[in-house]
Amino acid sequence: MRRAAKALGGAILLFIGVSILLSMFGIHLGGLISLVLGAWMMYLGYTKWQETGWSPSSIVLLALGAVILFGGMGGVVSLAIGLLLVYFGYKLVVQKTEQEEDEDEDNYGSDYDSLDAEFDRLIKK
Repeated sequence: MRRAAKALGGAILLFIGVSILLSMFGIHLGGLISLVLGAWMMYLGYTKWQETGWSPSSIVLLALGAVILFGGMGGVVSLAIGLLLVYFGYKLVVQKTEQEEDEDEDNYGSDYDSLDAEFDRLIKK
């Protein structure tokens, strides 16, 4: 087994053990530990993706880190739906403004001549 995998497994066991021991004394760090652990796993997956591209280990690290960080599959699904809605809403708003600008330019060019074209037409008369 590679050294990094052993270190990851050891860190996970260490965090779980510390959490259990502290919970016996009324100190609950479950939320903090899951936040740190999920962010750390996502960071490892991201750095692995930057080095080698998409590999099974980078995908697993990113997915597992996201599930731990966002509080289970419900949190990840809610995050994904929220991001999709924001993305498509933004695209609709940007597309609408670009179409309005194109329509304004088309209407201006079809109804009225530019000032230079009008001036040239008047001088040629």
